[in-house]
Amino acid sequence: MVFQSMTERRPMFSVVIPTLNRGPRLLRAVGSVFAQTVHDFEVLVVDDGSDDSAALLQEKYGNGDVLRYLRGPGLGVAAGRNLGIEQARGDYIAFLDSDDLWYRTKLERVAAAAREHPEAGLFYSRMDIVTREGTHIRTPPIRISSNAYPAVLAGNFIFNSTVVVKKLCLDDVGGFDTKLSGCEDWELWIRVTRKYPAVLVPETLIAYEHLSAGSFTRRYDAWIAAHDEVIAKSLAADPTLSKGWINRIRAGVCYAKGSIYLEAAEEPLALQQFKLALRQDFRRWRALVYVLVLSWTKLRRCIPHRVKVLLRLPGTQP
Repeated sequence: MVFQSMTERRPMFSVVIPTLNRGPRLLRAVGSVFAQTVHDFEVLVVDDGSDDSAALLQEKYGNGDVLRYLRGPGLGVAAGRNLGIEQARGDYIAFLDSDDLWYRTKLERVAAAAREHPEAGLFYSRMDIVTREGTHIRTPPIRISSNAYPAVLAGNFIFNSTVVVKKLCLDDVGGFDTKLSGCEDWELWIRVTRKYPAVLVPETLIAYEHLSAGSFTRRYDAWIAAHDEVIAKSLAADPTLSKGWINRIRAGVCYAKGSIYLEAAEEPLALQQFKLALRQDFRRWRALVYVLVLSWTKLRRCIPHRVKVLLRLPGTQP
C-alpha cells in the first residue's frame, strides 16, 4: 500500500489520536486508520508521556510524514487534542481515542457526506460498544435532529471517536477547553453546533471500548460535576435560549446523570435524577420508565430479562 507524501498535497483528513500508555491498543487504533478504504489522511499521535509508544510506532510504521508522533504537554487529553489540531494540515479533523478503532469505511462515508453537505461543520456516526476483548455489547440508537444544537445541549449523544470537524470551524470556535474538569468533548460539540450544522452519517463506523483502563466512566462523581460545569458555561454563553428549551436541556442533563448513577449501581441517586428529569420535562418518557422500575420492586421482578438488559439495570448480565 502506497501513501502519498503530505509534502505533495494537503490531506482531506487529519486524524488526531491522543494516548498515554496504551501500547498495543494504540497500534490497533492506528492500524484501523491505515486500513481505511480512503487514504487521503495524515495521522497525528499525541503522546502525553508513554514509556514505549514512540518505539512501537517506529518499529511498525517507520519514519514518514503520513504518521507524525508528537509529545504532548502533559496536561491531559484535551490539551493533547489541541496540540494535534494546531499541527494538523488537513481540511477536516477526525478524532480517534487510542482504545477505540474505526471500521474500514469510516473515512469513505464521511468524505461522501462532506461532499454532499459542504455547509456542515461536524459529522458523527453510530458506533458499536464492545468489551476490551472486542465482544459486541450493544449499538446505541443515535438521535437525528434538524437542529442539533439544543439536542446536544440536552445531552451528549455524539461520541468522540465518531466525530469529524471542519478545521475552519475549529479555527473559529476554538478547541477543547482545558480549564474544564471533564466532558471537554461535549462542550466543544455544543460550541460547534451552535454555529454550524451537524450531519449524522447513518452507519455504524467505530468500535468503542467500554470501561477501558482509565475510563472516565469509572469516575462517575467527577463526570457528574463536569456535566454541571459544562451546562453552566453553555447556558451563560447563550442568553437567547427560551425557558422551554432550558427546561428541556436541564431535563436531559438530569436524565444523563441518572444514567451515569445507574451505570455506577448507585440506584437511589439514579432514581432522584430521573424524577428531576420528569419535573423539568414530563415528556421524558424514558425517565418515567426508570422511575417506575427503580421504585417498584414487584414490577422489576416481573420484567423479562431481555428488557432488564436493555435498561442496563445493575447486576443484569447480557
